Amino acid sequence: MLDERGLDTFTVDEVARRSGVSKATIYKHWAGGLDVAAEAYGDRVTGEVPVVATGNVVDDLAGQIARLGEFYASPRGRVVADLLAASARREDGTAVLREKFFARRRADTASLIEQGKANGQLRADLDTELAIDLLFGAIVFRLFNGLGALDAVGTAALSLMALRAIVADPEWTGSRSSGSCLKAQATVGVD
Repeated sequence: MLDERGLDTFTVDEVARRSGVSKATIYKHWAGGLDVAAEAYGDRVTGEVPVVATGNVVDDLAGQIARLGEFYASPRGRVVADLLAASARREDGTAVLREKFFARRRADTASLIEQGKANGQLRADLDTELAIDLLFGAIVFRLFNGLGALDAVGTAALSLMALRAIVADPEWTGSRSSGSCLKAQATVGVD
């Protein structure tokens, strides 16, 4: 429903009709439409943009940034922007979005960062929560502020800049990292 028509026309009545369950059943599990939408779309993003842990944390984070940027640049990014805006209009909306939309991916990313700190790939003095904000905050911020999603080149440049701040090796330039960091270097002329 969210992909078809966005959040503006998303209603519990329509969810009940399409799912074949009563509104009472829906309200038994969720407080309202935003709760249902945030959880459903959070599950979709988590499924389509999984946090991958291969052992190379820097590459895994670069891949995560690229996948999230690509998802938010797709038409589905507009739905995420709608969810962000709706959460700001509801007193407990930011808590709903944090819990139902962001929490699982954020926890998985925190584990990945902790792994990178433990194995020496990332700086040991990192504040994990701030590192997550640094790596992914700009992607979400652009949506919330109506600036439009980053394209692949912008996402790659963001990835390179953010990862440079958190990798343990002060000489790291992205050259050992595949994909988005190398693309950023070639595209924006980073040495």
